Amino acid sequence: MMSPQYLLTLLEKYRDGACTEEELRQLNDWYDALGAHLPDQLLDAGGETARQLTQQGLASLKEGLSIEDAPHTAIIVKPFWRRAGSWAAVFLGMLMLGGTVWLLQQKQSPAVVVDNGLQQVAGSDYNRYIILPDSSTVLLHAGSRLEYPASFNGSNREVSLSGEAYFDIRHDSAKTFVINTGKLRTTVLGTAFNIKAYPEAREITVSVTRGKVRVEDEHKVLGVLTPDQQIVYNTLAATAEQQSVNAAAKISWVREDMVFESTSFDMIAAALSKRYQVNIRFRNEALKHCLVRASFTGTESLEEVLDVICLVRNASYTIENGHDITIDGKACVAE
Repeated sequence: MMSPQYLLTLLEKYRDGACTEEELRQLNDWYDALGAHLPDQLLDAGGETARQLTQQGLASLKEGLSIEDAPHTAIIVKPFWRRAGSWAAVFLGMLMLGGTVWLLQQKQSPAVVVDNGLQQVAGSDYNRYIILPDSSTVLLHAGSRLEYPASFNGSNREVSLSGEAYFDIRHDSAKTFVINTGKLRTTVLGTAFNIKAYPEAREITVSVTRGKVRVEDEHKVLGVLTPDQQIVYNTLAATAEQQSVNAAAKISWVREDMVFESTSFDMIAAALSKRYQVNIRFRNEALKHCLVRASFTGTESLEEVLDVICLVRNASYTIENGHDITIDGKACVAE
């Protein structure tokens, strides 16, 4: 089943005339599977008028998809925007209106809301791995919130954080990376560091594990941090203290749920599904009961984790659509 987040992405691309042939096929399959009816819980917030508009939109969108289904060689879809594309925009609005409820009912996934081009990711009761538009990565702590644009088009790469997150920023000398956390602004070119900035707390802490960052408040630069240094900023007194620390110890939380001691493959798959927001299934159901011992730092990509785990169990995996994982292999001997 297509996830709500991925559906939003496809509808946005369709609205902008940027769907590939494969993405058009996925939208067409989604419509056919839906039977021309969006889930009731998705439309409850919009009332009967929203329901009628959306059903009309489904028909118009399907008409547009049928036209696009005709054989052609172009990879990027350009025509048929004025009519079906406008209904894709209506769909997008309806999904945003009721989408939060839908997302929260999907295994309590973190809510992803698109507002004026900004992605707002709210962590649930587990840590979440996020890949930003520039391929930088963020591990968002449970209960935290991150806001970032769909693409970094300006002179800066700018995001906003409420809570705690570990950032591993891709180097780009032409575009500094900026994290806004209340009264503090942290600027980097390419580095790895942790920021702890909960709204209810009196302190904001920035700890650096690699590279260099500059931290400033609304009035002045508070300090430039190198590895194993941190700044603790008191939001009430507007004072800052720079300290030498064991930065690795400060980010021990990133390893949560990533140390597996004789853990079943099935339980590992469940943990990875939540952390990386993917769907994992087993072609050979017997693999689910195989035990795995593996330990990770918590900053690895999904592929890096799967490579290790599948190697341990002599299994293999495939990824489709960027988020559907299939694991295959022989059943393990009794352990």
